This record gives sequence, structure tokens and C-alpha cells, in this order.
Amino acid sequence: MQSLLPKRHRRLLFVAIMLVIAALLIPSEKKSVSASQRQTIDLSAKANNIQEVRPTDAASTNEPSLDKLQSTAAQLEQVEEKQPASQPAVEQVAELSPNQAVEQTEEQHITVDTVAKSPAATDAVSEITQTADESNSLDPQTSATDNAVKVSDAAELIAQLQQGKELNLGVRYPLQLEIEPQQALEEPEHFYTLKRQTVKSGDSMALIFSRVGLSARTLHDIDQLGGEARKLRTVHPGDTLDFYLDDQDRLMELHYPQSKHQTLIIERDKQDGFAVKVDTQELEVRTNFAQGTINSSFWNAGISAELSQGQIMALAAIFGWDIDFALDIRKDDSFMVLFEEHYIDGQFAGNGDIIAAEFINQGDVFRAVRHEDGNYYTPEGRPMRKAFLRAPVNFKYISSNFNPRRLHPVTGRVRAHNGIDYAAKVGTPVQAAGDGRVTKSGYSKYNGNYVFIQHSSAYVTKYLHLHKRHVKTGQRVKQGKKIGTVGATGRVTGPHLHYEFLVHGVHKNPRTVKLPTSTPLKGKQKDIFLPIAKARIKQLDNTKRVLLAMN
Repeated sequence: MQSLLPKRHRRLLFVAIMLVIAALLIPSEKKSVSASQRQTIDLSAKANNIQEVRPTDAASTNEPSLDKLQSTAAQLEQVEEKQPASQPAVEQVAELSPNQAVEQTEEQHITVDTVAKSPAATDAVSEITQTADESNSLDPQTSATDNAVKVSDAAELIAQLQQGKELNLGVRYPLQLEIEPQQALEEPEHFYTLKRQTVKSGDSMALIFSRVGLSARTLHDIDQLGGEARKLRTVHPGDTLDFYLDDQDRLMELHYPQSKHQTLIIERDKQDGFAVKVDTQELEVRTNFAQGTINSSFWNAGISAELSQGQIMALAAIFGWDIDFALDIRKDDSFMVLFEEHYIDGQFAGNGDIIAAEFINQGDVFRAVRHEDGNYYTPEGRPMRKAFLRAPVNFKYISSNFNPRRLHPVTGRVRAHNGIDYAAKVGTPVQAAGDGRVTKSGYSKYNGNYVFIQHSSAYVTKYLHLHKRHVKTGQRVKQGKKIGTVGATGRVTGPHLHYEFLVHGVHKNPRTVKLPTSTPLKGKQKDIFLPIAKARIKQLDNTKRVLLAMN
């Protein structure tokens, strides 16, 4: 009748029985602890480094007798004879390792049902189990003096095992443990009190430190650090300063955010002094775009396109040399902007620079691309910021210099001469000093024929006493364009060009005023810029096509 146990379980049971019987039949040496004298070794760590071993009384153990074991072995041999001739002897199975025994029994299909049902085997296993149970239930009140074994005894057992001595069933052997030395305790976490100060108009660092409760000595020590610490001297209203104080109200750290990704940090060091550093967080730069069409004003169109106020002003500054945003803007003018956005840890941290832009004003298309030097250029490499001609006419000599307290040659009165008089023949061409828009082209009793040109929002040039005017009001001109000729119209004593240069409405000496430079990109810089500009303009064009398709 086929056993109810699965084949694999029957094999494992057979192997276990073989190992138990083999261990019991092997004779023990004198110095080894016999199976009839099984000991329980307590490995728990004692304060006095003594391990207790409780030997089991041989008289009280109920071990199976040798006769019973032999009888069981005889029955097992009878079972083996009934197996195929290829089955190995029981002793061979017992000598194999557990894994090898399992593999060998699986290959040879050893049937364990008969052995498991054998009365002698059952009695032997039950007696062994009973003996183990009785060994574990010894009287705990056994004399500690009789059962205690010093560490040296455990060391002797370990030495025997290392020499190849046999292991005895039911005996607990000492285990050597390597305990790593206790790691140094980490410094406890410190908790500081935060006092945040917002810089107000009229504040000084001394006043701010006083409000926090810090001494002037502390401020002096920080100021003496120099370097980055000197930035604390130039705090502005609205800036924030974070003071971190310990439980003794001593300054431990001072944080001064300088931007959304940079913070100046003053911290106390181990020598009870101060050190300065700048904490910079890594920025992720993304590209975004905005486009708008002007219906009422450029400012409103920029707001509708979700540009910030700073971006609107920056866009006007880029194209301000070519477009007068106060007078030239018309309905249906349009613009498109590619700009950077900054992110820190995936969170928006603010807008970056405009990297490319296009503005269509009254049908004229203006494009600008940012170069690595921070300036904006046309796609061909010409700067958007235009320079001025120092002298707009080919003159013979200067008949009158810039003089705020000059004596007028006609009236004889002291009156400021806010420009320079360039003496030249009548008809000598007069050129526009820079790119711009003609704001006035007319005639007056004192100025004669005159032309005023606006260059961006900051600069204005004036040309007086012209013989003829060659431009009209509202006309856009390029640098070097002929706008008229030298004459002697108005209140003058001879032919000359009176030339004035105004910066933000203030007259400046045209000969000495610092003019904005305008040098086209050349050589290596131009080679670097042109591919970048081409890619940016292509990006603008592609974006326009996508937006057009969406609409």
C-alpha cells in the first residue's frame, strides 16, 4: 500500500533516521563528552565570564539500550535487502553530507515507508526524543559549584574541535563571537533659536545686531573676515538676515540670501571664531517662450503674455536702440521671446536671461540673440547696442567748445553753450551720430533748420543751423545716414554745425562723454556666435509655426 507521505518527505525521513542511528553507534573518545553524558552549555554572556555546563546524570537518562539499537539496525538491513541491488549500504548514506544524501536518495529512489513503520525504529526514535526532553527538564536548582565550567574548559572543547574531534549529538558547544568595539557616539544634534531681521530704510549692521541682542565685538569679528563677508556692508532695504543663536544667546550662524540659489553663511568654528562661505545650490535651467500682439500698449501686451515686469523692461532695452517704445509702437505689432527659467530641486526659482527675441514694429522685423559675453547681437553678429559717431560731420575746426558759462557772440550775454560748433563749408554733409528715430525736423528763428534724433530712451542728439534737411519727423535712420548739410540758418555769425548730446535729458560734452561701444563680433567670437544664433532663430521660427498651427 502506497504511503501517504510524498516521495521527497519519505527520502528525507529515511536520511534523518540513518544519521541519528549512525551518530549513536559511533564510539566516543575518553576526552570527548559521550552521548550518555550530554551536557548543556550555557553560552549567555555572564558578567564574571563563566559559562555554566549542566551534565545530565547518566543514571537518570533513559537512553535506548545497545541491544535495541542493534535490533533496529538488523531490521533496517532486511529492508535494504529488499531494495534494488544498486542501493548503497546504510552506512554509506550516513557518511554523506545532508545535501549529498538527499541527492543520492533521490537518484536511487529509496523507499522509507517500511523503515518508518518499523516498530523497532519507532521505539528507538521515541526513546531518543524522550531522552532529549528529560535532559532539557533537569532540576534548575542543581549546585552551581558542581555544574559551572570556566572559560578555559570551553576553550579546550574548541581546541578539540579544531583538531578534528567528532561532534556529539545533544551537546552544546561554545561559539566564538567577534564583537566589534563600540563606535564613538555621534555628537548630539544642536537646536538653535532663529531670529529673522528684515533690513529697513536707514538700518545699519550695527543697529541690526543690536536689535538681535549681539555685541559690537561680534560684528567686528565678522567684518574682519574680509572677502565675501564684506557683502554684509552693502545690505539693502528688504533684504533678510537669519540669525541662529544657541541657548546662551551666542551667534552660531548668520545666513544672508543673495539670490534664490546663493546664500552667504557666517558660522562659528571649533576655535570659537567665525568662518565665511557661500552656499550655492545647483540650478536646473529650462527654456520657455512667450509671444504677444499689441492691442493697446506694449506693457499690457507683455503682461498678457505672462512676462514679468523685469522681462518687459529687458525686452524694451534690447530693442530700444531701434524702436522708440513711447512713440513707435503701433497696434498689431508683435513680439516673441525665448527665455530661461531656473529650477532648484524641481521647484521654480525664477526667470533667467532672455536668450533670443523678435520684435515686429510697423512691418520691420528686428531680431536679437544673446551671446556668451552677455550682450545682444543681430543674427549676423552686429551689436544691438549702437555706438555713436564722436563727430557727425567732417569739419575743419571747432569754432566753439562746450561751455556752461560762455559769453554769447551775438548778444554779449553769459549763456550756457550746451554743444560744440563744428566749422565747415556750407553744404558739407551732416550724418546721424547713431541709429534712431527722427523726433523733430523743422525750422525756428534761433535754431534755423534743425533735426532731433532719439537713440533708445537714454540718448538724444541735436543738429542745428542746417542749410537743408534731408529727413522728416518720424523717419528711422541708421548711423552715418545723411540727414542734412552744414549751413548758417538761424542766429549765427557764420556757417557751422551746432551739435548737442543729451543723456537722460542732461547735456553732455560731445567730445568727452563716454559713449556706448558697438564693436561687431569678429574672428573666433563670431565663429562661436553664428551657429548659436542660427539655432536660436530656427527655434523661434519653429515655435511661431507651431503657434500658428494651433490657432
